[in-house]
Amino acid sequence: MDESSDSNVVGSSTCKEKLSKKVKAKEGAESIMNKLPEQLISHILSLLPAKDAVRTSVLSKKWAYHWTSITKLDLDDSVVYYPKRKTGGKQYFMNFVYRALLLTKNPSIESFSLVMTNKYDVYMFNTWISGILNRNVKNLHICSHFEVPFNAHTSDSLFDSEVLEELVLKMICTIPVVKTFLHFGHLKCLRLCSVVFDLESSSSEDLTLSLPVLEVFETKNCTWFNAESVTLRVPLLESVLIEHDPAAVFYELDSLPIKISASRLTKFTFCSYCYMAQHVLLLDPSSAHNASADITIRCDEDSDSVSETGSYASLLLRQFSEVKYLKFDGAEVLPLSESNVATLPVFGRLSHLELGLVTAEFLLALLLRSPVLRTLAFKGIFQFDKELFNSATVPHCLTSTLQLVNFGKLHGLDHELSLAKFVMENGVVMERMSFSLANHGLAKSKIIKEFKQKLFSFKKGFSFAIVEFSCE
Repeated sequence: MDESSDSNVVGSSTCKEKLSKKVKAKEGAESIMNKLPEQLISHILSLLPAKDAVRTSVLSKKWAYHWTSITKLDLDDSVVYYPKRKTGGKQYFMNFVYRALLLTKNPSIESFSLVMTNKYDVYMFNTWISGILNRNVKNLHICSHFEVPFNAHTSDSLFDSEVLEELVLKMICTIPVVKTFLHFGHLKCLRLCSVVFDLESSSSEDLTLSLPVLEVFETKNCTWFNAESVTLRVPLLESVLIEHDPAAVFYELDSLPIKISASRLTKFTFCSYCYMAQHVLLLDPSSAHNASADITIRCDEDSDSVSETGSYASLLLRQFSEVKYLKFDGAEVLPLSESNVATLPVFGRLSHLELGLVTAEFLLALLLRSPVLRTLAFKGIFQFDKELFNSATVPHCLTSTLQLVNFGKLHGLDHELSLAKFVMENGVVMERMSFSLANHGLAKSKIIKEFKQKLFSFKKGFSFAIVEFSCE
C-alpha cells in the first residue's frame, strides 16, 4: 500500500515537472517574441496571409494590435471566410477588408493583393482600391471573376501613383483615361488581362506611356478605346507578351498599332487568334537582336480580315530579322505570291527556328534566308508539288550549319518523303533527323514502314547522323 502511494506521488511529481517545463518553455518563447524589435515583428507578420496575421491578436494583450503594422495585405474571399456560418461569408469578407484597411497603421503598403470570386458593389470596390493607392502601395494585384470597372477617382489615383513598381490586373475592367500621356517612374512589371482603357476624348488620339524602368509588359485580351495608336517608351524593357483572342472579349475590336521604343528586348511573345486587331511596330528593330521571338497567328480562311492579317503578320516577322531564336506559327495567313516571299528579310543571325504547319514555299524561302541555321523544327507541311524540291536551290545552311531537323506530325505521305529526301541528300553536317508521328496508330502501320524503307534507300549527304522515329 505504501509502495503504491509512493508510486502515485512520484508519478504526480513527474507530471508537474513536465507541465512546469512546458509552461516555462512557452513563457520563454513568448519572452523572446516580445523582445523582438517592432520592425522585425511587422516583417514576420507581413509574410503571413492577412487572416493568419490577424489571428495573432489573440496571443496576448500585447499582441492584440501587432498585426496592424503589416506592410503586405493578401486578401482572398475564397480563403477568408467565417467558418462557423454557412451563410454570410461574403459580408464577413467585406467587413474583414474594411477592418484590414482601416486598422493597418503603416502610411505606405509594400504589397496589396485582392482576389474576388464573388460579385461586390462597384462603389465599395473602388473605395478599397483608391484607398490603397493613396497609401503609396508598391505592388498591386487584383483578380476578379466578375466585371468591376474603375471609376474616375480610382483611375486618377492609379495614374497619379509615383511609387507603383508592379501592377497586375486580371479582371474584366474598364479604366477611363483622361490624359494622352501617362508616366509611371518606378513601374517595373505590368501584367493586364481583359482590361479596357477608354480614352475620354471626342476624337481618336495617340496615347503615350512613359515607363522608364519597365522590364516586363504583358497584356491578354486588352484594348484601348478611342486611341489612334499606343506608344510605349520603355528603354529597359526585356520581356513582352501580347495575346488577343476575340472569342474571349466582350467588345468590338478596331485595328490599333502598338509602337514600342525599347533597347534591351530579350523575349517577345505575340499570340493573335481570328483577327489581328493589334499590330506591333518596333521603332528600332535592331534593338531585338538579342531577343527570342515567339509569334502565333491564327485566322479563318473564310474571314474577311485574312488579307489584312497576312500583311500585319508579314510586317511583324520582318521586324525580327536579327534574332537568334524564332518560333513562328501562322504561315498559312501569309501571302504566297512570289513577290511577297521574295520580300522576306535575311535572318543573318538565326540559329534556332520552330514553325507550325507550314507551306513548302515558305519553308524553303526561310531556309534560303537563314545562312547560319543550326536547328529546324516544324509541326507539319502542307501538300505541295513534289517537283518543287527537284529544281530548288540548296540553302547554304543545309550544306554548312544545319545539324538538327525535326519533322512533326508525320503521316508518311509522298510530299513529306520528298522534303525528307531533300534534307537527307543535302544535309552535309546533319547530326540528327527526328520524325514525330501524327498519332500512335501510325507506329506499326504499313505506310510508315514503307516510308522508312524509301527514306533509308536515299543517298546521304552526311557521313553519320541519327535518324529516329517517335510518337508525339
